[in-house]
Amino acid sequence: MTYPRRVADLWEEEGVPLYLRPYKIVCIGCDAGLIEPVLDTLSLHQIKRNLNNLFRKNGVTATPTLRNHFENLFGSISSETYVNAQKKFIQSTAAYSLVSYFLQLKDRHNGNILLDMEGHLIHIDYGFWLSSSPKNLGFETAPFKLTSEIIEVMGGVDSDMFLYYKSLLLRGIMAARKHYRRIVSLAEIMSTGSKMQCFRAGIETVRSLESRFHISSTDEQLQQIVDSLVDGSRDNYTTRFYDSFQYYTNGIH
Repeated sequence: MTYPRRVADLWEEEGVPLYLRPYKIVCIGCDAGLIEPVLDTLSLHQIKRNLNNLFRKNGVTATPTLRNHFENLFGSISSETYVNAQKKFIQSTAAYSLVSYFLQLKDRHNGNILLDMEGHLIHIDYGFWLSSSPKNLGFETAPFKLTSEIIEVMGGVDSDMFLYYKSLLLRGIMAARKHYRRIVSLAEIMSTGSKMQCFRAGIETVRSLESRFHISSTDEQLQQIVDSLVDGSRDNYTTRFYDSFQYYTNGIH
């Protein structure tokens, strides 16, 4: 996937500890291709389904959460293994939050978000981005997916680790805007004469992409922008509604 690879490279060049897991796609026809599997991962859907089954088996009435999975896999929240996994979770969540914002990724249900064995959160399935969305309804309006369960794994909104998450967002957007032309130029090339739904808005798609790098904003203004993005994403009602829709229509937990 070209865009995450480009963004991952520039963050590495700038020394920002953000984690992305790009995967390869080989086009073998106008409507077919081969996708590299992301090994040693479970989707959030699989994790929630397995936890639900485990809780029912043991007669537990509480609703299982992502933090329950972290504790089962990495130990107590004060253990070194948990803290290390939590840090990797935050570094990857911040990275995919920014990629989701820059590229306007949609269809972010729990079947399209993975967790690996080290604690990294990984997004897959980039079928809807930029100008396109499922059925072109544009329902998911949050800048990125930031549910209460994700925040709970970070330690809550008042925790030092949540502040670390926000600091990574700021560092990541500051680094990305230095090299924004490397990303925007790809969109310009791809959009020329394209019939893809993601470029259905034409040149406005490219302009909107460029605007999300906030190249004319000061560092202080960028901090306010990051705060606004987080506030607009935290437990956003359209995110919750879309997850509910996917559960009742497709059984995705």
